[in-house]
Amino acid sequence: MSVVIDESLQKAPLTATPAELKRMLQIIREEIFPVTVQGVADGNKVFGAAILDKDFVTTCVETNRETTCPLFHGEVHAIYQWSKIVEPSQRGPLAQSANFLATHEPCCMCVSSILWSGFQKVFYFFPYSVTTAQGIPHDVRTMHELWGVPTYRKQNRYLSTACIMDLIEELPEGSEKEELLKLQKELSADYDRLSNKYHTEKVDNKDNSLVLA
Repeated sequence: MSVVIDESLQKAPLTATPAELKRMLQIIREEIFPVTVQGVADGNKVFGAAILDKDFVTTCVETNRETTCPLFHGEVHAIYQWSKIVEPSQRGPLAQSANFLATHEPCCMCVSSILWSGFQKVFYFFPYSVTTAQGIPHDVRTMHELWGVPTYRKQNRYLSTACIMDLIEELPEGSEKEELLKLQKELSADYDRLSNKYHTEKVDNKDNSLVLA
């Protein structure tokens, strides 16, 4: 049985202004990264997420907490905490107008959770290639092992995703792009150091019994 995909139902590709891109990088650096530092100290991975309203104002920030529950990747944990502060009757409408921000491209579980929660616009900083280079290849491997594909469809009838690095690269040359590239480089270095810390300490952390560590 073949599945017919109606391309006309796909969400449009995501775009962001230089100001919006700068805002998201600042949220990662000033709001997500600090809680992730503590999360890594407790034996968790380096993945964090934030839920922003339509104006890119932060509603909820969380990080990976797999030592609390194996399902608590940064994105799932953020959705869980967000659902506790948003009335059930408002979750659908607010999710549909919100911007979901992840530090790393969501894995198959996380992108599915984002979809089921109603979020339609998903931005992430690091693509799968960088996540793999940081020593965590499971995002790509699980996608291949479960469904035999290298990735999900970036634009589909439910949501659109976009890599912040790609959006910065697509900007015209000028001072705005230079500033964003500088922020990008600084953040990348911060996360490289934090990733090294996680991998160095996870073996000796008694609470880190993760199968996919």
